[in-house]
Amino acid sequence: MARERDDNLMSKLRQLSEDGLASFFNEVMTNDKMRSSFGRAGERFMANKQTFDRNVEQMLDFVNIPSKRDVRDLKTRLDHLSSQILNLSIKLDRLLDTDETRIESKPVARRTAQSKKSSRS
Repeated sequence: MARERDDNLMSKLRQLSEDGLASFFNEVMTNDKMRSSFGRAGERFMANKQTFDRNVEQMLDFVNIPSKRDVRDLKTRLDHLSSQILNLSIKLDRLLDTDETRIESKPVARRTAQSKKSSRS
């Protein structure tokens, strides 16, 4: 019973907050001055975030800890090197396969050439 009351109370609060937010944003969007103020606040927020990110990256660099960008760049380089190693491995396997077929075919050719020489003698 108490759980139902709590659920009802939470759903009423959620509805009120959704309605309140919707009416607030409707009011902001209709008022030009408020809309431009929110736009400037958003722009300042993004500029501050970029400055903060740059400062954190410099601090991490100062204490010799890689940033997300450093780790991402390193992973990209490692992926590239890994693909190059895979390509080289495939090429090496092909070369070894062709060398094995040449080695296997040469003794047969030598035997036939030797048998032809001995039959001529």
